[in-house]
Formats: sequence, structure tokens, C-alpha cells
Amino acid sequence: MNKRSSALILLAGVLAAPAIAARIEEPTTQPAIFVAGDEVEVLKIGSTVPATLELPDFEGNRTSFGDLRGKTVLLHFWSDRCPAEVHADPIFKQMEEMYADNKDVVLIGIASNQNELGTAPEEGGDYMAHYKSLRSKRDKVGYKHTILADHGNVASSLFQARSTPHCFAIDKEGVLQYAGALDDDPRGRKGDEATNYLVEAAKALQKGEKLAVTETKPYG
Repeated sequence: MNKRSSALILLAGVLAAPAIAARIEEPTTQPAIFVAGDEVEVLKIGSTVPATLELPDFEGNRTSFGDLRGKTVLLHFWSDRCPAEVHADPIFKQMEEMYADNKDVVLIGIASNQNELGTAPEEGGDYMAHYKSLRSKRDKVGYKHTILADHGNVASSLFQARSTPHCFAIDKEGVLQYAGALDDDPRGRKGDEATNYLVEAAKALQKGEKLAVTETKPYG
């Protein structure tokens, strides 16, 4: 193999790496989805998120989607190493500040990449011995909103999340109203001209209006 061929192969590997890192690692074969013992179908726009879907955060505190009823939920699937999060993390931080005093809107993250999560803590086990990289990245970014651990890809399978950040907006009744990209600016070039689909969804839902955009293609 000549030097030029070797260089091309190396370059291809480098270019492919971000795409691989951005994908949510899921089991090779996808089993049926069970939430609290009940088999459920994947969510579509207009579907109700099961109130019994419950996940722990990195400290072991559990949140169920039943707990979130009555609030507009802005949900994003998150990674500690996906290149797309370089663009997304500052935007979610701005959204934290935007909704800090709004009791009707809550921002929730979900970590579903099994390679990042590692083994799940045993029941009653020491959560602080797990999620070290995820916890470090969360704290470095300065996130204050809840990020949940999705062992077994229950949530990512239910929402059909395939990348980070894959985003969703859920209304006060728990009905899925938006699914797709965070914004229309994946390369971060539009600045203030970018449309944040989650923010626009929250505005409409807070007013009781129909969303202008319900689905877009996620990036990451």
C-alpha cells in the first residue's frame, strides 16, 4: 500500500469518527419496549408518554414522567463526547436561564449511550462510583437541569432517539408535540437568526396554540 492510500484511509477514519460518536449506542437487536412491566409502542407525534416511565439521575434521584405532568417538558438526549454537543451545550445553558423562573417549563436531559453510562449501579448501590465522565462533563458545562440515565435504552427506544442532541417537546398532558433537531443551525453560523425549535414549541404550548413545526430532522 502506498503512502497516498494510507493517508486517505487515515483521513476517512478521522472524518467518520464524529458521526460514530454522535450516535446513541443501542443493542444490536431491539427487544419489545416495556415500561413498568407493560409493553408499549414507540412514540409518535400525538402519543402520550407513559407516566410510569421513570429513570434515575447520576446521583440516584428518580424522576418519572408522571411527576412532570402539568409542565411543558423540553427533552434532549445528551452525550458527554458527541461533537454536536459543542454547539448544543451553550444553547441549553441559555435555555436554563430563560426558564429559571418559569415553573411551567422544565428542561430534562437523558443520557442513553451505553458506552458512556457503563454498568448500572446495583439497587441500593453507590451511585457516586458510576457516571464519572458524564457527571464531570455535566458539571463542567454548568448544567443545573436534571439529566437522567437510560440503562437498556428504554427511553431512547420509546422516543426513537438516534443521535445527540435529539430533542422533543411534551405538553402538560404528557402528549408528544415536537420531535427533531434543537435548531436550524447545526453548524452554529446563524447566531441570533437561528430558530430554536424547542423554544418555539414552548411558546406555542404555553399559549395553548398548535405548533407551526412538529417534526424536523435531528442532527448529531
